[in-house]
Amino acid sequence: MPARNHTASETGTIPDVARPSAIRPVFERTAIVAVTKPHVIARHQHLNYEIIFVDQGLYRCRHNESDLALGKNGLLIIKPGDWHTDIFDGKYLRYLGLGFSLHVVPGMPVSIFRDNTPVERQHFIANRADFLPLIEKIVRESRVGDFVSAHIQDAMVLEFFYRMVRTVPRDILSDCYVAISREASFSASLVSIINEQLTRKLNVGELASALGVSESSLAHKCRKILHYPPARLFQRIKMERAMQMLKSTDMLVKEVSDYLGFENQFHFSRAFKKAFGKAPSNIKNDNAPSPL
Repeated sequence: MPARNHTASETGTIPDVARPSAIRPVFERTAIVAVTKPHVIARHQHLNYEIIFVDQGLYRCRHNESDLALGKNGLLIIKPGDWHTDIFDGKYLRYLGLGFSLHVVPGMPVSIFRDNTPVERQHFIANRADFLPLIEKIVRESRVGDFVSAHIQDAMVLEFFYRMVRTVPRDILSDCYVAISREASFSASLVSIINEQLTRKLNVGELASALGVSESSLAHKCRKILHYPPARLFQRIKMERAMQMLKSTDMLVKEVSDYLGFENQFHFSRAFKKAFGKAPSNIKNDNAPSPL
């Protein structure tokens, strides 16, 4: 059996019952397109999202029932269900296209826009420095094709997606999207701050202050989004960390107890058994190397 490192994982977890929804764009395709000859891509209906970012020239299309012309730095968001016809007049055009689907984990689709958002409000003038270098990096990475390339592309698409959302006027973002995004952001910030405090006792006031909310607001959001009050969430995440350390390091039960700031090993063992139904010593014994 491989030796375990005598180090504690710094990754906190949220219990499954408390895990909030999260919006996840799933990368599908990307391309830099240079057009020099006149032609038309026939009218088609989109299954997922496509982003068009104009680098050079004038991009013309028919988007649903509207004729559009986007110049340099124009950004068009085509959403699922939209009809689209690309029209190229033969003048030099260079644009970047990126396709993705958008889901709420664990799999429910969600829309970026409010219902009945007019086509005229689905295109903008974008900050070139935010988008062009990022899309070119995605395209270059797609040509690498090794075993980590897809993961790197997904990470860059995630950045691209949120930079794009920042460009969209707030009044046309769907309420569902905004609510889920806020909940996911709150949860991520809360868990990050809790991880910083795992080795000592919880101070709810400090936690609320770090998040910029009152203690009552923190308690309300914790129960609503994560289904735990702050103190119980803190204790649960601390116990999850203890389980990781017992299973994945060579640390003794007392060492884990001391590291996580318990007064003594007895208090730690009692809290651990309450959380998991097993004493921490049993976890250590179950994961002990088999004799040769």
